Amino acid sequence: MMKYLIHASLIAISLSLTAASHAALDLEVPSINIPDLGNPANNTLSSTQEALLGIKLIRELRGSEPIVEDPELSGWLRALGNRLAAHAPGGGNYYFLIVKNPEINAYAMPGGVIVMHSGLILNTRSESELAAVVAHEIAHVSQRHIARMLAERKGNPLMTGLGVLAGAAAASKSPEAAQAIITSTIATQLHRQLSFSRQMETEADRTGLRILAGAGLDPQAMSLFMEKLDRRTSDLHGDITQYLRTHPQSIDRLSDTRAQANQMGKRGVREDSDYAYAREKLRAITAPNSPAVTAGDAQLTQYAQAVSQLRRGNPNAALQTLGTQSRQLPIALTIAAALNATRRYAETEALLTPLASSYPGQEDILSLLAEALLANQKAPQAWQLLSRTQLTEQTSLEFLEIRQRVAEQAGQAAEAYRSAAERSIRMGEYKHARAILEQASRLPGNPAHTSARLQAMAREIEQMETKEKQLDKF
Repeated sequence: MMKYLIHASLIAISLSLTAASHAALDLEVPSINIPDLGNPANNTLSSTQEALLGIKLIRELRGSEPIVEDPELSGWLRALGNRLAAHAPGGGNYYFLIVKNPEINAYAMPGGVIVMHSGLILNTRSESELAAVVAHEIAHVSQRHIARMLAERKGNPLMTGLGVLAGAAAASKSPEAAQAIITSTIATQLHRQLSFSRQMETEADRTGLRILAGAGLDPQAMSLFMEKLDRRTSDLHGDITQYLRTHPQSIDRLSDTRAQANQMGKRGVREDSDYAYAREKLRAITAPNSPAVTAGDAQLTQYAQAVSQLRRGNPNAALQTLGTQSRQLPIALTIAAALNATRRYAETEALLTPLASSYPGQEDILSLLAEALLANQKAPQAWQLLSRTQLTEQTSLEFLEIRQRVAEQAGQAAEAYRSAAERSIRMGEYKHARAILEQASRLPGNPAHTSARLQAMAREIEQMETKEKQLDKF
């Protein structure tokens, strides 16, 4: 596991969009055409291996990083990411995570894992700005840049040998020391192979612009956000930043990106109003002392105030701010959370039941509605709602927790165990998941189809562990 955690750190630092590096790493844009880098990735990491590694990494992240598991926010980012990924070349699966971290950063990892720091999201001012970053990272995946980096690094003794081993040794004693060693290794690698990284960044920018345009978002936002990052350059990466800041060709890259966006011409832009609400809820969760950004929008201002009041433990004030009815989904969800906090469960049920029909399977609605139904002694009805929702790799841990509670109170003991096992699987805790499934299998009176499902889950865990062991040979 340590091997791939370090792999992830190396890749993340190399491909990250930070205030320091995104405006400076992308130093030179060649011609208008996307450069042909070839595909050495096929010779070192197959698509199947990369997909498996992606699952492994997303589970390790959930077990080691402060992932924002709020169903509303995770679902919102997933919707935006899927909208963009639908226009990425090559297809494939993508996974989108928010990490609670104030740094302005985003990165891609093998298998389509896209990680956004909360600090970056809070520093955007439009959905298109955020989408520009997401599209850039999707492009890194669709163009198989990470596999190419692995192929290149495989022949570099510094990257695969001393740097990684030193990082692994330091990690057992001090994560901070390990990060410093890994960063130092990356600095050396970037200095030696800067031309290679420029080409990749160029390809990611150009592919990202096409993804943005295809999704009906503003390609101009990419250069606008890059300018913003350039103005906010910090010393996050020490010597790497200082070196790259002095490289004069970063201006050429910014100018070329703007020119290419201009060549796409005027086009209709379809931005989702939910973006601003999600950003302000994320602010209340991760940076409660930072000022809201509402651009004079009275409704958004009230929402930001109410979310902040609710997070501070004052649901009555939130209800005074918003009222008890709204057709705007983010506002309705905040009202429902405040109603639940004040034990006005019948009102939550009346508010969210129609929305559950309009937005089937949406975890944020179902979580709040199920909580109200449980409190109103309607566990079977709550279970009927939740049981129809398909569980995926990106199902939030919060949703699995409430699914477990609902199943327990509805007399669905095996499904309660299954929810707990699913949660452990998504955090890479396979031993714990197997123990839970073993307990579930011993329950008296399990229906045949339930026993079959539990056995299938146990086999899937064994298969996953076997495949991950095979990855160690890579």
